[in-house]
Amino acid sequence: MITAILVNYCTAKQTISAVQSVVSQQAIQTPEIIVVDNSASDTEESLLREGLPDDTVCIVNSENRGFARACNQAFERSNGEFILLLNPDARLLPNALSKLQNSLKTLTDAGAAGPRVYWDDNCQFLMPHSTFPGIVDFYKETVSRLHPRLANYKSLDFRKKALKIWTATEPITVDALSGGHVLIRREAILKCGGLFDERFFMYWEDSDLMYRLKKAGYRLYIEPSARCLHYYEHHDKKDRIIAQGWSAYQQKHLTNKLSYQLVNWLNQRLRPVPSPMTESIAIKHNKLILPIPRKLEDHWLLELGVTPQMIPAIGCFGSGPAAEVSPILFKRLQKKNYFARLSRPIPHSNLVYYWQWQGYSPKFD
Repeated sequence: MITAILVNYCTAKQTISAVQSVVSQQAIQTPEIIVVDNSASDTEESLLREGLPDDTVCIVNSENRGFARACNQAFERSNGEFILLLNPDARLLPNALSKLQNSLKTLTDAGAAGPRVYWDDNCQFLMPHSTFPGIVDFYKETVSRLHPRLANYKSLDFRKKALKIWTATEPITVDALSGGHVLIRREAILKCGGLFDERFFMYWEDSDLMYRLKKAGYRLYIEPSARCLHYYEHHDKKDRIIAQGWSAYQQKHLTNKLSYQLVNWLNQRLRPVPSPMTESIAIKHNKLILPIPRKLEDHWLLELGVTPQMIPAIGCFGSGPAAEVSPILFKRLQKKNYFARLSRPIPHSNLVYYWQWQGYSPKFD
């Protein structure tokens, strides 16, 4: 049996829709569903109780206890052999859950499996793969800073992995999986020391879990035939919360390691990675339209990111004279500078174009 765990924080309508995407899954035993409400709101509680299936276990907290602790509350009540973690802004597409379950049953070395994740209902924009913040990653950062000719090293390494994952047709091992849409073997959770470390209020708790799963001898897989939507939104407030979680992760896994101290010392003293030349693009009617040079019209890859290095980046494969980001998607990137990179969908491309724009601001509507 599968237990689905969702944490609600002032997003009751989204949570109900996410649960419905689980309930409507075919070819599996009806999942056990546990929703933890961190909203501390009578309105949210009422919406959940009215909109969730009658057999849903609903745990209502009197305060926001954080994502990690709320998931642990649900895990303590769960009975499933497999644990599904799903964000309120995520939706499983048909048969995704049965395919993830089959992967874990078939791949005996797998501790967890994640779906291919899209940003939009049309399944054109692929969400970035999760990264594992280990020592190797920081050495790649150092290499990128040693000489201008090496500036693209880390960016191209991320791109190479992204292309491999985005185009995979069979289950593929990955460095990490997102806690927003992942199926985990209960046995693996217990073997690696439990679900989440409650030192993480929100963000990076899934990186810590992936670290412990791999340390316990398990591998992590993407199952590309299982598909999921994630209506991700980005804004500056999220950056601050992510930074707080990152500090906790550093303290737990990195600070006391001599190798990390050395690479951190180097990175603090080396010049920042130079940014590529970017062209500003005007936004009309909250729609982003990027012209495609003729040399690339037959086949291109558009990447959208929060940094010029495109780490991480959302990807879209296409063809034709223009690439378009709809108003719905444009509004999910808020209140800061964003970047786009256009090139051929290969690890190393000689034809590369960069743009930047100012994210959406609700006050101008």
